[in-house]
Amino acid sequence: MPKSQRIILAICLILFIFNLIAPILGEVFNINMIYFSLITLKITQGLFVIIFGIFTYRQIKRKGWK
Repeated sequence: MPKSQRIILAICLILFIFNLIAPILGEVFNINMIYFSLITLKITQGLFVIIFGIFTYRQIKRKGWK
């Protein structure tokens, strides 16, 4: 896998982990600044979808549908 694909994958994983862990920690520790409908979490979820789409498109373009 080329280095650019690895960077995109790393960004996807970081966003995924942030989207998964942040709201759970906010609920467990009762932090009102971090909750499931927070606008920044919605934005990071949108970024994750866009970046993962780019990653998938580039992988399919590079490897094909095999």
